[in-house]
Amino acid sequence: MTEGLYPPPPWRLRGTVQAALWRVPRVALPGPLPAGARPLGWGGTALLATVWAEWEPGGDLAYGELVVAVPVRLGRRIGVTVTAAWVDSPASLTGGRDLWAIPKRLGRFETAEGRTVLTDAEGPVAIVTDRPGRALPLRLPVRLRVLQPDRAGVRIARAAATGRPRSGGLGWEFPATGPLAVLAGRRPLLSLTLADAEARFGL
Repeated sequence: MTEGLYPPPPWRLRGTVQAALWRVPRVALPGPLPAGARPLGWGGTALLATVWAEWEPGGDLAYGELVVAVPVRLGRRIGVTVTAAWVDSPASLTGGRDLWAIPKRLGRFETAEGRTVLTDAEGPVAIVTDRPGRALPLRLPVRLRVLQPDRAGVRIARAAATGRPRSGGLGWEFPATGPLAVLAGRRPLLSLTLADAEARFGL
């Protein structure tokens, strides 16, 4: 690991990834976004993505993670800007900030009977209920560009993953007084679960 803190890029991770796409009021979008970036959406609404990942032993790091990202267009580039992320790994937190300007913070993931509660120093962040389903006998490739604002303007990272699409998925709950209150009471437009995922981040 770099200076004993985190692995050098690209990070190779293995586990389960569960993503959801939401429609929210444009004025309620979290930020900041890179200068010149335009959120994707229509009318007075925009898209917001959440990604719940359980990175398991066998990759460069093993940790739990919740990522919140805004799909954006920056010039001719289409990508996402991560506006918040919670992890339970100090190495992931430090590496995410240092390497890619991702505003990670520490969280605590407590799981009981298929229900996981994520809290941070300020209180509850999200509650998810796993609804396991059957994984299909094929692997779906996913590629992503991450565009993060920093002092130099924008820092770009690329990610690639493959995994087996799985039915079922997460039931999401967000406290109305928490940091993701914009999603409280909403239902996702689209959900995707990748089982047995293999990802590389920071290409």
